[in-house]
Amino acid sequence: MNGDGTQTGPRFSIITPVFNPPRDAFEECVRSVFTQTHEDWQWCLVDDHSTDGWVQQRLSDLQALDHRIRVHFREENGGIVAASNDALSLARGDFVAFLDHDDALHPEALEKVHQVLLQRDEIDYVYTDEDKIGPDGKCYDRFEKPKWSPERLLGQNYCSHLSVIRKSLVDEVGRFRQGFDGSQDYDLLLRVTEKARDIVHIPEVLYHWRAVSGSTAHAQGEKPYAYAAAVLAVNSALQRRGSPAAVTMTEPWPYQRVLRSLAHEPRISIIIPTCGTYKTVFGVETCLVINSVESILTKSAYENFEILVVIDDFTPRAVWDGLRKIADSRLQLITYDKPFNFASKCNLGAVMATGEYLLMLNDDTEITDDQWLHVLAGYLEEPDVAMVGPMLLLEDGRIQSAGHANNPSPHNFRTGSSVNSPGEFGVLTVARECSGITGACALIRKSVYEEVGGMSPTFPRAFNDVDLAFKILEAGYRIIWTPHTQVFHFETASRPKGVEQEEVELLLERWSSKFDADEYCRLE
Repeated sequence: MNGDGTQTGPRFSIITPVFNPPRDAFEECVRSVFTQTHEDWQWCLVDDHSTDGWVQQRLSDLQALDHRIRVHFREENGGIVAASNDALSLARGDFVAFLDHDDALHPEALEKVHQVLLQRDEIDYVYTDEDKIGPDGKCYDRFEKPKWSPERLLGQNYCSHLSVIRKSLVDEVGRFRQGFDGSQDYDLLLRVTEKARDIVHIPEVLYHWRAVSGSTAHAQGEKPYAYAAAVLAVNSALQRRGSPAAVTMTEPWPYQRVLRSLAHEPRISIIIPTCGTYKTVFGVETCLVINSVESILTKSAYENFEILVVIDDFTPRAVWDGLRKIADSRLQLITYDKPFNFASKCNLGAVMATGEYLLMLNDDTEITDDQWLHVLAGYLEEPDVAMVGPMLLLEDGRIQSAGHANNPSPHNFRTGSSVNSPGEFGVLTVARECSGITGACALIRKSVYEEVGGMSPTFPRAFNDVDLAFKILEAGYRIIWTPHTQVFHFETASRPKGVEQEEVELLLERWSSKFDADEYCRLE
């Protein structure tokens, strides 16, 4: 920009490394650039020493055809990182947009991004939805992405196409790096988003990713080296951020599993409201709360916790005695002598809690993973994460909850799905931001719980967790759901079933703007 604010170069530089592209696909790529409704662009193409004879001539013709096209021919093949960096050296635009040599832009792609950029000067990165182009030329597999979701980005490069980044920021972070071939764009996005002032998602398909042989759009196993590079990129990002973690590939799906290391074990207060209900679980008549407490005590490798059972005064004495029998110094019984109100019982437990973190836990749960508290507490190592919850499983092993979704109205996400399913675009495989998690198992910073006023007693049966999640989001914190630890939840076994109409009406009165507008779960 000039000192008077006028633009000196093109708005966008389109970056395209080229190496032996399928000819028909490349011509469609060319058409998609020339048909852009926004015309303030340059196209920087770098041929990485293609061996197909037509490529060099076609690129030379394009450069002669339009002054906005700049071409560089490499004298030797250097790989996608070298070719992409050469293309960046040609760029004169304020923003760079990345386009593969066999993909296509929506005709209004640049114009839509341009209109967003006009809204705020601080926007440094814009990404959009995408789909795939099949061999028949038809588009399919639309990816309706969430709004900016940094935890999900650690698990998968969900931003991908179309990505448009301020050129000065790309230069500042060092452009593409050698050693990350196959995931070089992922590594760049991780570095860019660490420094970007403002990140915006456009919920429209503005990029068409061609599914050709050899592309990960065609089959996830096409480029195994890319997945090793992805793990390397995430490890590098966490090291830069001073966030020690173990990063591995999920199986059999090619995403990243990030398990953060705890500097110490913060004290966790596990709060379990109960009235001592019995139910047949796995074929055995079981006192739910005793079973839950026993599973915590015998299955938790984490040491620094206390258990506060908020128990109705009318609960059978056998339950009290059973709890005392298994009690150790970490178990406390708190008498509750009022009509059923799940929120009030949780709030009473929170008042009595001595932990830095509160874990709200239904009595109809069972722990089977000895690392469950380590996994959950690891997410709270991030200072702006206030609440985290695990994948909850029904007795038959299917998913009971993978977080909350609010499209069109509040409900548990993916109830009834197979635990072995990755979900659409890996949504059940990677830890991610969400708009809420069920209060059946939710780890929360005590300071934030108190800051937002705890659970609202005006929701005695249902929606108290939905209301709490919205209050946490309104306060500016993140909520994480993770599949990397699982807890059995024998749903609604120990509380009155059904939803009171007054609770529905109150929720609509408070939070109607949140319904049918869930930007984290757009797949419902």
